[in-house]
Amino acid sequence: MLEELEDVWAAAPKFPDVAGEDTRIDVDSFVQIYRDVDDLFEAEIEDVEGNTTPSQSTTSVPVATDEDEDSLDSEDETVEAELEGVYDTLCDDAGLMSKESLRAWEEVQKLLSEGLLGDDEFEEIWAKTPKSPGSGELMLDVDGFLSFNVALDALFEFDDDDDDEGDLEETPSPNPGPRRMVQGESLPPGVLFAELADEDYLVGMEDLKYWAELQDMLQEGDLLLSELQDMFDQTQQTESGKLDEDGFARLYEEIDSLFEDGDEEKMGSGPDLSASRRVKDDLLGFLDLIEEEDKLPCGLEASEKDQSQVLNIVQVLERQPTNMISLKEGKIELKDLAGTWELLYSSSSAMKFNKGLSGLGGSFPNGKFGGVKQILKASKFLTDVEYKERIEAIPSSASFDVTVTGNWDIRSSVSLFTGQPSIILEIEPDRVSYGPTSTRADHWKSLGPLNMLDLTYLDDDLRVMRGCTSSDTIFIFKKVA
Repeated sequence: MLEELEDVWAAAPKFPDVAGEDTRIDVDSFVQIYRDVDDLFEAEIEDVEGNTTPSQSTTSVPVATDEDEDSLDSEDETVEAELEGVYDTLCDDAGLMSKESLRAWEEVQKLLSEGLLGDDEFEEIWAKTPKSPGSGELMLDVDGFLSFNVALDALFEFDDDDDDEGDLEETPSPNPGPRRMVQGESLPPGVLFAELADEDYLVGMEDLKYWAELQDMLQEGDLLLSELQDMFDQTQQTESGKLDEDGFARLYEEIDSLFEDGDEEKMGSGPDLSASRRVKDDLLGFLDLIEEEDKLPCGLEASEKDQSQVLNIVQVLERQPTNMISLKEGKIELKDLAGTWELLYSSSSAMKFNKGLSGLGGSFPNGKFGGVKQILKASKFLTDVEYKERIEAIPSSASFDVTVTGNWDIRSSVSLFTGQPSIILEIEPDRVSYGPTSTRADHWKSLGPLNMLDLTYLDDDLRVMRGCTSSDTIFIFKKVA
C-alpha cells in the first residue's frame, strides 16, 4: 500500500546536507528500506502458514518489538563488519579496490567456478556499482564494496523466494505442466534430440514416449516395442543408462534404416543425406529454432541449455569427414576463407555483454544489434577485412551500419586444449566508422573477441571458430557471397 511505503520511507535516515523535496537516502538507508519492504511479504507468508492470529491483516505492517529490532540491527552490523574486514584485506594502500581485485576475491571466484554467477552478471553488477569519487569510475571504496554485495545477494533472493513458494504447495512437482509431444517429422535428428533430452541432455526410453512419430509406428505395428527396446539396449549408453546425442543419432539411423524403401516422411529425413550433411542440417536447424523475434540475433540471448546443445552439435560436426581442416591436413589457404560471411551464432560473453560487436546498439536510443557480416578479401598483395554491423533503430529510417576495416591473416599453431595443430585466424582492426564518425579501432576493446580465433570447422559455406583461450566460446559463420 502507498501508506506503507510512506511509513517505510519516513523511518529511514536521510542523506545529510540535503533537505526539502529532494531528500535522498544513502546505501545504508536503502538497505534498511529494502529489508522493511521484504518484511511485509514475509508477514504475508506467515499468515498463509497459520503462524499469525486470525485477526491480523495480511497487508498490515508487522509490529516488531525493540528486542527484535535490536537483534536484526546487531546481525546487520555483524555482517557489515565482516565485509569491511574482508575489504581491508583486498583493497590497495590507498584504500581502494579494482575490478580485478574484486573478481579475484575467493567468494566471487567460487560463484563463478560453480556457475552460480555468470561473467555477464558480474560485469553488469560492477557497472552499476557506485565508484569512488575521483577514481575515474575504475575503483571501489568500502561503501561501493558493500553495495556490490547487496546487489550480489539480490541475485539469489529470487531463488529463495521460489523455494519458499514451493514449500507452500501441498504436493510440489518439479514439472508443473504436462510434457508435450514432439513432432519430429520436419526436425533433423540433432534438433529432435534437443527437444526430447532431459535436463542432463540425455534421452532414455521414457523420453522416447514423447516422440510422436515413433509412437505412431508402435501403435500401427510398424515397429514392435520389443524391437525398439533391443535397438536401445544395443546402442552405447552413458553410465545413467541413457543416450547422449551420438547414441541417439545411431538409434535414429537404425530406426530410419527399417523404412528406407518407403516411409521417408515419417522420420523427417531422406536416406540420401550423408551423416555429415545431417549433422550440419542439425546445427542450422537448431540455430533457426532458437532465434526468436524479441531477442537479439546470433544467439546473444540464448539460454544455457541451448548454448550447451549448440556446443554438442558443433563437437560432432568438427569430427565429420567434410571438415576441410582434416581433409587438407591443416593446409588451409587464404582463398579458402575469402568471401562474405554472416555471423549466425556466438556464445562470446563479451559480445553478450556489449550486446553486439561494437556495443553501439545498446548506447543509441531505441537501438539494438541487428546482425553482422564479415568480408574477407584476399589477393596476391592485399588481405583486407571489413565488418558490417547493422544497428536497428526506431523508426527504421534511423537505422545505420557500423563499418570496421583492417587486415587479416592465418597462421599455423598448436591448440592449448588438445595439443593438436590448429589454424589461427588473426584480425587487426584499423578503423571504426558510423555516420560522420571515424575513429581508430585500437580504442574499441569490444572488437577483441574476434581478433584471434581458432578455425575448427570449414566447408564450402560454413565456418566454425573457437576462442583460443576458451574452447567453449564459439562463432559460427555462413558464407553468403
